[in-house]
Amino acid sequence: MNISRYQFELLAFVERQSPLAYTHRMLSDSLCISGTAVDRELTFLLEQALLRERDGLLSITEAGLAALEPYRVKRAVILAAGFGSRMVPATLDRPKPLVTVRGVRMIDTLLDALTAVGITDITIVRGYKKETFDALLEKYPFLTFVDNDIYDQTNNISSAIAALDKLNGCYLCEADLYISNPQVITKYQYCSNILGSYALETDDWCFRLDNGHIADYRKGGTYCYNYYGISYWTPRDCEKLRADFLQVYREAPQGRDVFWEFIPLVLRKENYTVEIRQCRKADIMEIDNFYELVQLDPSYETMEDMP
Repeated sequence: MNISRYQFELLAFVERQSPLAYTHRMLSDSLCISGTAVDRELTFLLEQALLRERDGLLSITEAGLAALEPYRVKRAVILAAGFGSRMVPATLDRPKPLVTVRGVRMIDTLLDALTAVGITDITIVRGYKKETFDALLEKYPFLTFVDNDIYDQTNNISSAIAALDKLNGCYLCEADLYISNPQVITKYQYCSNILGSYALETDDWCFRLDNGHIADYRKGGTYCYNYYGISYWTPRDCEKLRADFLQVYREAPQGRDVFWEFIPLVLRKENYTVEIRQCRKADIMEIDNFYELVQLDPSYETMEDMP
């Protein structure tokens, strides 16, 4: 059966915490949905036996899980081909995603979050020192690698092109994020979205909202949302992405110089309506340079004097 957005949000919320002790006010506050809408949709879901309520506890039924199944994310593509020049000397012998922070490889925080919600169809696009990624197979034997051997001649659009046939209803992620809160990766997604946190001011990549959708993607802004490289794209939008990526990439010479996200957010924005999925700044640590790495992990201080 088809379910509405509000019905989806209620089902997915209960599925994550089932059985759930609840009040209508708690559901309204947690999901940012009006109390009236919560009452209406909860009544519908209970009547349709998609949820059950016993002794003040809500739980999802087999029928509810079946209704969520079309929205379950089954695959992810991770772009990990770059060098990470601002992280030298930590990246002299390994790509940035394999740099450890407090003993944990950065990419492991993303892979662990994905596998925690049952996603094991994971493709990693690799380039710089690509053979070092093989070490991941010991912990994650299900990974698929795609090589981008021109990563140093283009922007990250070439990595998206390398994994074009893998883009089909999936998470599309950058690999150089240290995820502090694995719950930013969820099992179900209703529509295309990009992770972001609210900022009064930033000098980093950001966007604003226009009628609930992402607009005005730019470097630096005020009263905006910081862009994080974790996104989800529906099968329908992935079909458009595959076509738009190819079209822009073939526009020589400038087509190879763009960031992949510029295509749906700027160059072909008329083809997409992308939501923001809000997170807290503390949920993801962006480590942009070696100095920031040392602040998080003082064990790298001995590297500072390397030539």
